[in-house]
Amino acid sequence: MQYLFLDESGNLHKNSPDRYFVIGGVYTHNYEDIKKSYVEINRDIKEKINLDFDEELKAAYLNMEEKMDIVIKLQEINGMYIVAIIVDKDKIGIKIDQIHLYYNFVIRKLLDYLIKSKLINTNKGQSLQLHLDKTSMKIEDINSLEMYLRTHYNIEKRLPFDINVSYWDSRKNYMVQVADIMVNTIWNITQLNNRQRIFRHLNRKRKLKITVLKMNN
Repeated sequence: MQYLFLDESGNLHKNSPDRYFVIGGVYTHNYEDIKKSYVEINRDIKEKINLDFDEELKAAYLNMEEKMDIVIKLQEINGMYIVAIIVDKDKIGIKIDQIHLYYNFVIRKLLDYLIKSKLINTNKGQSLQLHLDKTSMKIEDINSLEMYLRTHYNIEKRLPFDINVSYWDSRKNYMVQVADIMVNTIWNITQLNNRQRIFRHLNRKRKLKITVLKMNN
C-alpha cells in the first residue's frame, strides 16, 4: 500500500501577497514507523515548549531550526520521502479565479512528477491512499479531487492503479500533522535567498522530491 499525506502552505488567492504556494508532505509505504517516530518527537517538543500534550503541534509553533531538525530526523526512516510542488504565482501567467480547480490541478502535477520519478507505482494491483487536511477544503469540493484524478490516470492515461482520497482533521491524524510541518518548512525555505543551499543541506539522504510547477509541462 502506498500513502501520500499532503497539506498546503501559502495562499493561492490572486489577491494574496504570497508569491509562493506549496502543496507537499510525505510519501511512504511505511507510515506506521514514521508515525511512531513522530509521536516521540511530538512529545519531546511539546514538553520543551510547554504545550499541552492533547493540543495539536502546528508548524506555526516551531522555529525554523526545530522544523528542519524534524525533517532531518524523519528522513532516517526507511521508505520516508518528503514531497512537494512549488507554485511561483509570479511566473504561472494566469490569474487564479477558481481556487479549488487549480488546487486539484497542482496536486495532479505533483503526482505526475512522483510517477515520472518512479516513486509512485502505477502497476495493476497497486493502490495510492491520498490523505489531505480537510480544513483547507470546501464541503462541495470534497469529492472533486478523487474523480478528477481517477479520470486523468485511469481513463486518460490508462494507468491501472487505484486512487483513493480521504480528508482528515489534523488534530486526529499525526501523519497529516507531519505533512503540515514538512510543507510549511519548504514554504519557509522558498522565502530565503539561499534556498537552493538549504534544500541541498536537507537532502542529505536524497529523500526530498520537490518540483516547481511549469505551465508547459
